[in-house]
Amino acid sequence: MDSQGLILLCNLQISDWIDIANILITSGIGIWIATIVQNNLTKGRYLKEYFINEIKDIRDLYKIFVNQLYTNSTSAVYTKDWFKIMSERIKNLDNLIKTNFKIDKIDLTSKHAEIQQNITAMDEFNEDYKKEVIKFSNQSKNEILKLHTELSYKLTEMVIEINSAKKRRKKKNKSK
Repeated sequence: MDSQGLILLCNLQISDWIDIANILITSGIGIWIATIVQNNLTKGRYLKEYFINEIKDIRDLYKIFVNQLYTNSTSAVYTKDWFKIMSERIKNLDNLIKTNFKIDKIDLTSKHAEIQQNITAMDEFNEDYKKEVIKFSNQSKNEILKLHTELSYKLTEMVIEINSAKKRRKKKNKSK
């Protein structure tokens, strides 16, 4: 900086210095707010994408499973074990979604339990329990497809809810 620039800076009035400080502070706050908002949006989006991918995985696993039931290519023991595994996975997903987002009206766990109960209560399931494969009647297959369609609807509904949901605020522990 040359001597003329230094003299110019020294000749600034207090109002000029206040204006400069105002510009610097306002810019700093703007940058700080933009950074924090962007980080929060990014974190929230990653969390939503994670849950949406989990829902897609469950949808894909259900498609494969229902196809196996429909084509008479699975056993009752496998079906029972599959339902156990999926029950835990869906229950955990349901709980985590409801813990992290303001979503309470969609219950994937109860829809899965309804499907499990209906399929395991079918006559063919119980009659063919010890056999290598279950052979469902056309009527039972139609019921399985109806239940699967209802679950698919619930899964899609959950994706829509997650995309529009607000993140729940964590409650702080108030310990004395």
